Amino acid sequence: MEDVIHVDEKLFYMTTVKRRNVLLPDEAVPTRRVRSKRHIPKVMVLAAVARPRTDPRTGAFFDGKIGLWAFLTHEPAQRSSRNRPAGTLVPNEQSVNKSTYREMLVERVLPAIRTKWPGATSGERIVIQQDNAPPHISSDDAALRAAVTASGCNGDLRFQPPNSPDLNVLDLAIFNAIQARQQLDTASTLDELVANVMRAYEELPASTLNAAILTLQCSMYSCVAAGGNNDFKPRHMAKAKMEREGQLPRRIQCSPATASFVRNQARFGGSHHVKPNESYI
Repeated sequence: MEDVIHVDEKLFYMTTVKRRNVLLPDEAVPTRRVRSKRHIPKVMVLAAVARPRTDPRTGAFFDGKIGLWAFLTHEPAQRSSRNRPAGTLVPNEQSVNKSTYREMLVERVLPAIRTKWPGATSGERIVIQQDNAPPHISSDDAALRAAVTASGCNGDLRFQPPNSPDLNVLDLAIFNAIQARQQLDTASTLDELVANVMRAYEELPASTLNAAILTLQCSMYSCVAAGGNNDFKPRHMAKAKMEREGQLPRRIQCSPATASFVRNQARFGGSHHVKPNESYI
């Protein structure tokens, strides 16, 4: 878990169809205006996070936040309007496909890894985990491999198990935490929306990210215990209470039966969705 960087995309909307506000008796109700509730302005962002930790080489603390970037372009306005003159740069949503996704990895994610990752060029393995969305590139993409080699990092790109959003820390918890903070602020333009999302990302405590990594470990354990299925219930371990008491573990321990099951599956192959409490364990 220490060498894995989770990357994923998410849509953030300027507002929601339904929203509650707590107001004083003499306070006016906030007014929201969009052209259609079916077409609320939105922006797609790509986030990259890893586990927070202290760099043993320098003693510096790594907060686990590699970066967050928006799929957004700015093009000059063709005509004048009452809001801006012609030539003003106007933000537009950018389509996410293999080309734009590859460009984001090569031009944004890899330089950020080289700058922020503890010992990025020391030769230690760095795994970039992505989900199985159609725009995502293959692990042996030539352009990405060339960029990784040029950066001096020992990086690999891998896919997470299909139909398993609980095995990505962003889908599991981090995006919800960012969205909850982002929705506290209002935005009237796409640039303001991106700024709110960026601010929410930067304000996210490292303790929240560390707790999400522990939740991810619980999901991995539950997935293995369910024989690779995804019908398990989320495990709760009172992480906030354990952190206050100084008893929060660094990793989740597997039971002997689960560890034996994993070893047998790796050694002999085995069929999918076979639970570790079967007789041959």
